[in-house]
Amino acid sequence: MKQKANNFQAMRELNFYQQAAVAATLLERMLPNYQLFAEVSQTGDAELPRHILTLVWEWLTVKKAKINFEKLSEELELITPQVSDFDIFGVYPAVDCATALDMMLSGIAQQDAGEFINVAKISQATVARLIEHDSIDDDITTEAELKKIVREHPLMQYEMDCLAELIELVTPIKQFGREERQLLQNWVVEQGLTNLGMELSSAE
Repeated sequence: MKQKANNFQAMRELNFYQQAAVAATLLERMLPNYQLFAEVSQTGDAELPRHILTLVWEWLTVKKAKINFEKLSEELELITPQVSDFDIFGVYPAVDCATALDMMLSGIAQQDAGEFINVAKISQATVARLIEHDSIDDDITTEAELKKIVREHPLMQYEMDCLAELIELVTPIKQFGREERQLLQNWVVEQGLTNLGMELSSAE
């Protein structure tokens, strides 16, 4: 797990706005997980998380933007699914996405960069959960064995590589404006995949 720890430490060494930019970009990769779940289950609101994340970018790039993050957090809570109400795996990545987005809002409102680190941790936890779910029929006898499978899985390696690349991309940026926002959002489009390896819709 060394590489993972290094990523989180490298993220901690960024400044407040750089950490926020990394978290917002990771959320772009998680957002389709909620949107797909909302469409498939016909519950929640596929548009609201997109709207909230757009406002997060606005906060990051327009320093005087007046946004009521507490109100957005309340609205988000209303559309966060209850795991016990659904028997499909997709509810877990959807909840993770909503939870991570709420942490993003909390980090901004409380000026707490630790919440931005939590967004990165949740993104990796979502990936780990999918790998564990897909390994359920494999002959795994110990927790150590399962952890090794999760750590070495190509999807987890990809998630860690993406975070490392993103930190590298954000490190030289001292101020975030429209161009920097475009750079980071274009990076997500170029990856072409969500954190769970689903293809991103080109309509995004």
